[in-house]
Amino acid sequence: MNDTFSAQPSDVVVTCSSGVAPVLSREIAALGFKVGAVGETSVETEGTLADCMRLNLHLRTAHRVLYALDRFRARRGEDLYDELVSIPWERYLDPDGYFSVDRAVDNPTIRDTRFAALKVKDAVADRMRNACGRRPNSGKERTDACLFLHWIGERASIYVDTTGQSLSFRGYRAESSAAPLRESLAAALVLSSGWDRRAPFLNPMCGGGTLAVEALWIAQERPPALLRDNFAFMHLACFEPSLWTDLRGAALRRFEETRRAPVEIFASDIDGAMVRATLKNAAAAGDEARAIRAETCDVVASPHPPCPAGASGVAILNPPYGGRIGDPTRLRDTDEDLGVFLQAAAADGYRGYVFTGNPELAEAAGLRAERSRRFYSGDLECTLLEEPSLDDAARRRFARRHRAD
Repeated sequence: MNDTFSAQPSDVVVTCSSGVAPVLSREIAALGFKVGAVGETSVETEGTLADCMRLNLHLRTAHRVLYALDRFRARRGEDLYDELVSIPWERYLDPDGYFSVDRAVDNPTIRDTRFAALKVKDAVADRMRNACGRRPNSGKERTDACLFLHWIGERASIYVDTTGQSLSFRGYRAESSAAPLRESLAAALVLSSGWDRRAPFLNPMCGGGTLAVEALWIAQERPPALLRDNFAFMHLACFEPSLWTDLRGAALRRFEETRRAPVEIFASDIDGAMVRATLKNAAAAGDEARAIRAETCDVVASPHPPCPAGASGVAILNPPYGGRIGDPTRLRDTDEDLGVFLQAAAADGYRGYVFTGNPELAEAAGLRAERSRRFYSGDLECTLLEEPSLDDAARRRFARRHRAD
């Protein structure tokens, strides 16, 4: 067994979207890992490179899993090189392989962060050439081994990025809406709702169905990276394929035991093209039993069957909010309609959530929520409104509009 891969614990940093870290920390703890510092876009833990494989396979809300190789002080690029060239890169990188370097750099001596990445590549190349007589190629593509440099002020850390392409890309999204939710963010919203997985999950205004698919995978306890066939850790010189085969096999057996657990997920959209996209994505995600039911209808007419006794269903809506799609002056009526839907769904045992990048619009439409949580969709600050309700003025506006219809 390769001691480098299996037996050397180190600090591990798991990255995520802004606002998601509290959800991610609960995921990491549920997998049996110790949770360290929780930042705005990261959670720290400890583990071996083999542990990083398990994190990559199972984490729903993460982007990347970074395994720390060294931390040190560096004032200038020369200091950075001197520290990095002493690392035994031959343990981690294939001299005939390929690697890329990503970075987060804020140092007063560095005007162009590409210079810092070049120093990393130079140090790796020189060390590998001296140790092996040859060196791996390097470039920008994140398809093989990946390194990550974090250098703020004089504090520098160098990591093996065990993930490569972000974990948020699951591989099932064949069709998309105009403003799709990132899969990891959708999973964070479902997990934040506290859905008990015994009552139905409702996703009116479903777009491409990302929330519905993520809810299904959570209910089935399906590892989110099960479809993926390439991780950066697979291209490390110390990678042990048998460990990955065993880990993935155990996860697949567990999924096969739970995939037929009874769960109902209802998705709907007024746009028939989005309903077709949802069904296509659900099929790509492995919804053979068709637990996800999707239909074309207005949000007010979206299905909400009564919840079983003692169970609590969840409805999550991600309406258009002007920033990327839709005209804000025309969206108030939509928010009123979804408020009426949530009121009807609540009577049948559902807790409602509205995810919006324009809470001012929701408030103007008469949606009121005592609790909310902040997330980011890309660079856009968004709000998850918990169990919002319509005020009396909004209900009267809704009634007048529908009388006129």
